[in-house]
Amino acid sequence: MNKKETIILLIFGTLILAFYIIAGFFSHPAADDFSYATLGQKDDFFLTVLNERYRWNGRYLSNFLLMFSPLNWGGILAYKFMPLLLICFIFFGTLYFFKNILDEKHIVLSLISTSITFGIMPDITEGIYWYSGAWTYIPGAVIFLIGLSLLIKFHENFKFYHYLILSFIFIIASGFNEIISLLGIVTFSICLLKKRAPKFVAFLILFFGIFIYILLAPGNLIRGDFFPNKSQLFFSVYKSLLYSLRFIGEWLLNPALFLWGVILLKMNFKKNRITKLSFLKSPFFIFMILFIPTYICCFGPLWSTGGLGQYRTANLASYLFLPFFTLSIIANKDFILQKLKFISRFKHTFIIFIFFLLIWKNHFFLFTELLNGRISQYNQEMYNRYDRIKECKELECYIPEISNKSKTLFVHSLDNDPNHWLNKSYQLYFNSGQIIKTKPITE
Repeated sequence: MNKKETIILLIFGTLILAFYIIAGFFSHPAADDFSYATLGQKDDFFLTVLNERYRWNGRYLSNFLLMFSPLNWGGILAYKFMPLLLICFIFFGTLYFFKNILDEKHIVLSLISTSITFGIMPDITEGIYWYSGAWTYIPGAVIFLIGLSLLIKFHENFKFYHYLILSFIFIIASGFNEIISLLGIVTFSICLLKKRAPKFVAFLILFFGIFIYILLAPGNLIRGDFFPNKSQLFFSVYKSLLYSLRFIGEWLLNPALFLWGVILLKMNFKKNRITKLSFLKSPFFIFMILFIPTYICCFGPLWSTGGLGQYRTANLASYLFLPFFTLSIIANKDFILQKLKFISRFKHTFIIFIFFLLIWKNHFFLFTELLNGRISQYNQEMYNRYDRIKECKELECYIPEISNKSKTLFVHSLDNDPNHWLNKSYQLYFNSGQIIKTKPITE
């Protein structure tokens, strides 16, 4: 790949992320955002956070972030800045991951892999725009990847202080959600299969201890009572397999992903860096890093709730899939070119890649809704909703549903029952009368 093509990739990758940032300024609180904000308004803030372990779950870091809601310290405007912070965190975290492992072309690798990730996420709103959903899952995955990159970087000259640094990183990452500690357990179990090293044993014990700590939180029992179909082993194993095949199949059907692989084959990387990825030349390890994270991300919620009603964990899986896919192609570049010589003769690969990068799934809906004004109309309707609630001085507030619904952004529909938690969350946050749903206003 020549310099001109690299510059073009940098430009388009930057533009795509910029448009996702712009869309973030049209986002609004959804689902339990108002509920957590209301909890965070209590005078005994730290005690409230600590009590979440006994009330709902044992996530020791993301619970703090959810209670420290931007709605409480900056209102709706602060909420709209959170996607910007998260997208920047994802980009720079991914950049650091590639820099540690390859030390070259890390900017373009980060830009394009992040752009493709946003394009294939099963639910882009839950992935980066819904504060309580996105910040519970995605940052932990980014930090986990950073830890793995440091492990690969210092693998051959591992010191005691590396233990301390990585232990701190993995403890932080696992504090966001239990999926990260599960991924850590599986990751280092696999490492032990390849090489019995003390550091792998130490990190396996660390992740196992964190997982047990989160799992044994008393709040998990309370939360579990809301899901009568939980803890069905055969169902969870079987459905996780189906969901994993579905998600990975959808991602691989994206022409941009295939063409990204072709472009990676045309890039040159230092041999000493690729040597560190020699473990990825094993079909077993390629399968493990491409399939198992997605399977775990599906199994976790299926086991604990009996369903996959939300795609927060699947979004996490899609984020992990792109860096692992990228490294797998780079590690096996010579083998692939030798076995599939026709790939090197592909014409117009670069142009076709840019085309599909821009129009596939989430990117298409994003660009379309920004151009036709649907996102802007949705934004205005949400502001109108807030104004109606604030202006209502009655015991009952009649609030219309949103008519301009977006595929890029969403807000959960109000319930017909004013005592439903969705309606109550608006009522408690705005300190209003009962929220009663009416038909959407049409012009």
